[in-house]
Amino acid sequence: MKQLRRVFLALLVGLSAIPPLGLPRKASADYSIGNGYFYTQTGGGGGRGFSIVDDGAALLWSEFNRLGGVDAVGYPTSTRFLWDGFIVQATQRVVLQWRPEARQAYAVNVFDLLHQAGKDDWLLAVRATPRPLGPEFDAGLTWEQIVAKRLSLLGQNIAIRNAYYGVVGDPLLMNGLPTSPVTDMGNHYALRAQRVVFQHWKEDVPWALAGQVTVALGGSIAAEAGLLPPGAIAAQAAPSIASSVVTAPGSEAGPQFPAMPAGGFGYGFQVDQGADYDRALRLTSEAGFKWVKVQVRWKDLEPAPGAVTWGFFDPIIAKAQARNLKVLFSVTTAPDWARPAGADLSMNGPPASPEPLARLVGSIASRYKGRVAAFEIWNEQNLSRDWGGAGRQSAPEYVALLQEAYRAIKAADPAALVITGALTPAGNVDLGSGLLAVDDLDYFRQMYQAGMKGFFDGVGVHPSGFNNPPEMDPRDPTVLGRHGRFKDHRSFYFRTFEGYREIMAEHGDESKGLWFTEFGWATGPADEEWAYALDNSEADQARYLVEAFKIARERGYVVAMFVWNLNHWDPSEAGHGFSVLRPDWSPRPAYTALSRMAK
Repeated sequence: MKQLRRVFLALLVGLSAIPPLGLPRKASADYSIGNGYFYTQTGGGGGRGFSIVDDGAALLWSEFNRLGGVDAVGYPTSTRFLWDGFIVQATQRVVLQWRPEARQAYAVNVFDLLHQAGKDDWLLAVRATPRPLGPEFDAGLTWEQIVAKRLSLLGQNIAIRNAYYGVVGDPLLMNGLPTSPVTDMGNHYALRAQRVVFQHWKEDVPWALAGQVTVALGGSIAAEAGLLPPGAIAAQAAPSIASSVVTAPGSEAGPQFPAMPAGGFGYGFQVDQGADYDRALRLTSEAGFKWVKVQVRWKDLEPAPGAVTWGFFDPIIAKAQARNLKVLFSVTTAPDWARPAGADLSMNGPPASPEPLARLVGSIASRYKGRVAAFEIWNEQNLSRDWGGAGRQSAPEYVALLQEAYRAIKAADPAALVITGALTPAGNVDLGSGLLAVDDLDYFRQMYQAGMKGFFDGVGVHPSGFNNPPEMDPRDPTVLGRHGRFKDHRSFYFRTFEGYREIMAEHGDESKGLWFTEFGWATGPADEEWAYALDNSEADQARYLVEAFKIARERGYVVAMFVWNLNHWDPSEAGHGFSVLRPDWSPRPAYTALSRMAK
């Protein structure tokens, strides 16, 4: 009886804060703001609330109405913010995610994210929410069979089944699939779905009569559980009624999106899958990181057209999925058969045409639909050694490759994210035989000029710090005027990434985020090219990495960061100086500091 009473009191405190979703009463303070609407119901009083609008970044007001408006999804409960690379806005029932490639909004599976964030115990204790079914429930089934099997769980309680199908709008869109059986919670039966929880009451409670079904709303619970950033759920002052068009919070020129919550920001390592991949994944998870980046050397994995080495990909995906880790594939280096006639095959380079790369990435996205979270298309294409030789770098050729790869990936798996190939931070480097490197910001502008806009979900960058602390601002002349090597150009500084953001704002891409697909600080010894590593101690490396995460998170427009690297120890490459583990797998101070870092 004591346990039942505790559950009842938890429900009374928690659920009474969220009114049933029905025909809500419109507040007199709500009004049109030209390109949307301002609502005060969830603002806490004083005329504060949340705007939901259409603008050049996202048509969330139109989508809000298409989905049924307040009657279907409830009132807005957040401003816009950037989450996993997408513009999102929470309502009481769902978190709307704007998908630019589809020109519409989809509901986020917040209860799946709460599970990933380790909130199942909290949900059970505070919200009487059943635990989700394990992966064995769907093992070996096709997608169609999974949908049918999960919907069949509704047959365990006809009242809940009727409520599931009785929503305004599409039931699957509004509720998601069931993720638990109907479970006896004492004074009610509950069924957990991906986006809401249904509750069929056995007895009268202050908010429902015996026999009624209520809905615990996913958007409101996500905020209560700390899944949404505090800055986004803080109500805003009312906009001026005199203004005919109001810009959405966070979408004006040069926005500073609120920092992402731990469940949304991407913490990752680049791993060497050939060096005890299982151990690398375990240590990634133990550090509290949720992403791994694996480089896909096309040259090594498709020796002849169509002969893809799936044995490389299958275990990478399966083992990462078993540890609930997301995968970023960085695809680079064309095989000899795909290179243009007369190409210098001693150098890495692009294919003669975009079609074979598009076919490869489309095949990967199709085979692993829903299991590869993101694709980075190429790597450091502003360097001669990655684009066929000195002076051959070409932003138009790269953009053509990106466009075809984007189309192929989205056709196979619309949810997979496409990230632009990260440029190496550099100025124009010419030692007399042609450009070895094109200035990365110049090249980035050329990518826009060549038609990059609309063909990516995030921008890849490689903001390494050389022998300079991450907080130093290269726009400060006194910083660039310091004595010593690797001091006098902005590309030697971590905060060079801010220049990318400025260029994106110039082209109206504020809604897209930056992905640090590689960054880090090396420690010595090193050869002449990486001599800066001699200036960095292991303690420096640890402090710089932790501080870099802090700086980037505070910016609000950085979506994910991949430390280069976890376990690349080839002494013939620069990678061994950047590793946060030693070749015997013992932690360097950097790994320990990253593991303890707040996330």
